[in-house]
Amino acid sequence: MSSETFVTAIFLITAIIAAGVLVNAIFPSIYRASETFVAGSHEMDERMRTDVMIVNTVSQSGDDPIARIWIKNTGVNPVQEGIFKQFDIYLGKTGEFKRLSFHEPPEGSLESLQWTYILYDNNNNNLWDRGETLEIIAKGPTVASGDRIFFQIVLPSGVRRNIDFSAS
Repeated sequence: MSSETFVTAIFLITAIIAAGVLVNAIFPSIYRASETFVAGSHEMDERMRTDVMIVNTVSQSGDDPIARIWIKNTGVNPVQEGIFKQFDIYLGKTGEFKRLSFHEPPEGSLESLQWTYILYDNNNNNLWDRGETLEIIAKGPTVASGDRIFFQIVLPSGVRRNIDFSAS
């Protein structure tokens, strides 16, 4: 009788130790996986709340073409004006477009392959709020009248929009 109690106690202690080892081995992996899921869902939430729509475009042809693109913030998240310089702007003939570099407004004139902006900030809070318009002024590569122009904007959150239009 005492030998059965002793064996049962040893099995019980072994089971408790094995469970502790198993929890210590698996718990860090579960914790890391949950951190990954939380970060991923936060990033996805940010993307879903940020959205823009290209509403109008105009472009001049020639050796010094200027394109103007008006973009409306249709997402729930406002975008801080300081973030604009992190936008990726691509412009040029379809299949031959270039990434343009940011130029601080209103300092000097634009050089080739540069872009700047005008924020139509209805409430003067230095945020690109829902419903407000951002005008992109870009000086791209040389285009001829009637050429198809490709424009793409990529926000830091990964949201991107593009459009093809004709140079005038």
